[in-house]
Amino acid sequence: MSESGNKPVIGVISCEKTVKIYQVQSVNHFYLQAIRDYGGLPLLIPAGCDEADREQLLAMVDGVFLPGSPSNVAPRHYGATHEEPATDEGRDDLSLPIIRQCLGKGIPIFGICRGFQEMNVALGGQLHPKVHELSGYLDHREPEESEYEIKYAFAHGLTLQEGGLFRQWFPDQTEFQVNSLHGQGVKSVAPRLVVEAVAPDGLVEAFSLPEHPFFVGVQWHPEWKATELPLSKALFSRFIASAQAKRAG
Repeated sequence: MSESGNKPVIGVISCEKTVKIYQVQSVNHFYLQAIRDYGGLPLLIPAGCDEADREQLLAMVDGVFLPGSPSNVAPRHYGATHEEPATDEGRDDLSLPIIRQCLGKGIPIFGICRGFQEMNVALGGQLHPKVHELSGYLDHREPEESEYEIKYAFAHGLTLQEGGLFRQWFPDQTEFQVNSLHGQGVKSVAPRLVVEAVAPDGLVEAFSLPEHPFFVGVQWHPEWKATELPLSKALFSRFIASAQAKRAG
């Protein structure tokens, strides 16, 4: 945890959406609370930033967080042509270049669900638009129930891969349980990324970029009970610690 007044500033990518007649920038409270719980100070980064705006904002932050969203990355960003109704082009135009800028600047970055998919696309990977329609794959979509305890309940197992960053964190455990609230998934992993964990059907659930201070993406939602579950605690504490190290350095 950080001392008061010296918290690492975490830039949080916003979603752009319409609520009734209003255009709004939004982030689910769960993500912001998880950042605060581990000593970070969240700062929302809105869509509509040009390159100069992004440069100025990135000079102010110690880490960047890419939250999940009901929207999906537009297919054109990874060379696909299928129809995708649930897009957020404003977020795409913000998040994809910021991910690449963070790589060049050594800024710690952590992505969840859509953020995980954005990280893969930004580095040249591809996505499956509808995993549940693929032969041999589980239905990874979120439950329709409105109760959080059901929606975010464990849905399937997770196997950590040998030689990865996560195995360093958990040398005595290779299997975990995670929730599942996504329709799209990784089709091909970007060349520079290392697979950290897979679901029972082989779908990639986590990856990292070893040469970066902290470049980690996960497909599930660790922000739920972020201070209770071992994987969630490891992810958020190490991300915030990396951002704190950048601030101190």
